[in-house]
Amino acid sequence: MIIAAMYPSPFDMEEAHDQNSCLIVDEKIYAYEEEKLTSIKSESTVRFPERSLMMGMKELNIFPNEVDYWVFTEPPKIDLEYIRYFFSDILKAYTGNRQEFRRWFKKKVKFVTHQIAHASLGVYGSNFDECAFLCLDGGGDPGDQRNFIFGEYGNKKFKILKNSKGLKNIGVFHSFLADCLGFPGNDNGKVSGLAGYGKVIPELEKKFKSFIKIKESGIIFERKRYSFTNARLSKIKPKEYSRIKIFNTFPSDTNVFRVSSRYLPQDIAATGEKVFQDSVLALIKKLKKYTKFKKIVFSGGVFQNVSLNNSIHESEIFDEMYFPMASGDNGQSLGTALFIKNEHQKTPRRQFLTALLGPSFSNLEIKKLLEQSRINYVEDKNIEKTVANLINKNKTVGWFQSRGEYGKRSLGCRSILADPRKLESKSRINQLLKKRDWFMPYAPSILEEYVNNFAEKPSKSPYMQIAFKVKKNKNKKIPAAVHVDGTSRIHTVSKSANPRYWNLINEFRLITSLPMILNTSFNRHGIATISEPRQAIEHLLDGCMDYLAINDFLISFNDNRIAKEPFKREESEEYSLKKDCILRLLSLLQHDKKSENIIEYVKKLSKFLKLD
Repeated sequence: MIIAAMYPSPFDMEEAHDQNSCLIVDEKIYAYEEEKLTSIKSESTVRFPERSLMMGMKELNIFPNEVDYWVFTEPPKIDLEYIRYFFSDILKAYTGNRQEFRRWFKKKVKFVTHQIAHASLGVYGSNFDECAFLCLDGGGDPGDQRNFIFGEYGNKKFKILKNSKGLKNIGVFHSFLADCLGFPGNDNGKVSGLAGYGKVIPELEKKFKSFIKIKESGIIFERKRYSFTNARLSKIKPKEYSRIKIFNTFPSDTNVFRVSSRYLPQDIAATGEKVFQDSVLALIKKLKKYTKFKKIVFSGGVFQNVSLNNSIHESEIFDEMYFPMASGDNGQSLGTALFIKNEHQKTPRRQFLTALLGPSFSNLEIKKLLEQSRINYVEDKNIEKTVANLINKNKTVGWFQSRGEYGKRSLGCRSILADPRKLESKSRINQLLKKRDWFMPYAPSILEEYVNNFAEKPSKSPYMQIAFKVKKNKNKKIPAAVHVDGTSRIHTVSKSANPRYWNLINEFRLITSLPMILNTSFNRHGIATISEPRQAIEHLLDGCMDYLAINDFLISFNDNRIAKEPFKREESEEYSLKKDCILRLLSLLQHDKKSENIIEYVKKLSKFLKLD
């Protein structure tokens, strides 16, 4: 049986971010995001995820007219004539005449609701035969406007017990929180990163809580937006194009911004993050009494928050839990495909669904590209050991191997690697490659067998979805991998799931006695994680790393380019935090109309800077 799925539905007129495609051919799975092929973060500028779909066709050697079922999330309405055009003229999947299309459509095309797609990815990705499921996001899509469902999976059926719909929800609260700090509403991870540097302000916590009501039918956030923002022409860049940054201005005039503008940004983040996490935990506790199951899966964009996931993990409200590798809308295509597969052909339970589901490239393809580009390289049959030695010498290495990862995290196939023992590794990666906000943490990959030695409450984390608290006696040993709040988004690596990456970390362990490597996504600032070899080579030649290990080939920056300037150390975190607080004042002078808020902020800023 061959199943093809796409998100969003190509005949849905509403804009959708995080476009993605999936193919299931018997037990083989391909799933990938469009943004990794177009380089546009949160891709929503193309009509449908054609590139990711056709890369899957190439990977699994399947033609569109061989597909048994085409699966989409349910659209609000259907234009049968446009659908016929799509399948016949664009995809070449339907080769019959116009009169017979309706019968073909009813047999071949299936629809799954948005929230059930989230739940399906969680349930079928886990190893649970029966469990509860909880899905939370910012409001589904036009065909399923629910922002919350809770229910049970048992006897191979999904049973929804609670649900709510609309845009007044906890996911939107966190987006408003990001917005009020001057970040795009979809940059929620920046709120969590900055929160580690702040403190909870009780009076602000009370104000935030006044906007939120927690019910068994979901969490209601009384959102208010007082004005709309104009487009920002200065943010238009051809390669780092970001629709949300162009058509929105941050911060915007919302109720969250108005009550928080007099506080320091790190304290707003810490307070808002606490209210957000407390609200979700309170909902889970309320829902627990409605299920007999002791296992649960979580999905939906809310559970991309790794700090929240750790709070749930440590709460022990449920005995076992599972967070999928693509809990946001980037997991929709795989979720819908798995739902239809299990409806028509019951599959055996698997321990964990691997995230290595994207495209791969052969040595022959890569060698041809290197020769064509006149790149100096060496072929290394023991590349894991070579790279381990380079990392030990404080070199940053691009690691491009096997199939690309599905989901937001780089898990040892499209990664930038460095030494977690040296704090300088963070600044090297930031200056050479990421150029992201200084307060964002970096994550380590650790051999699965050693996670108990580092995490206070250890658990398998194959998708890097939990920010564990690190044992205090380990903090100083891996300073580049531990955030200021003592947490680390640990990625556990098993030999069976990713043998080459496991071997690399093990070689590093044999040299250093440390079973861990610093791991961040393979992309420069402003673009999505890379997918294909040409992008990897371009990143190397742009000076983003010292070496590139791509399949069996090792390429050195110094052997291919002469750098104009050597590496320079970045500013300290203390200096960066002070600078951001001062820049916040400039933003408030532009966006906040109340002088008393400006005065209160200046007072807090002066105290923080120890100035009169």
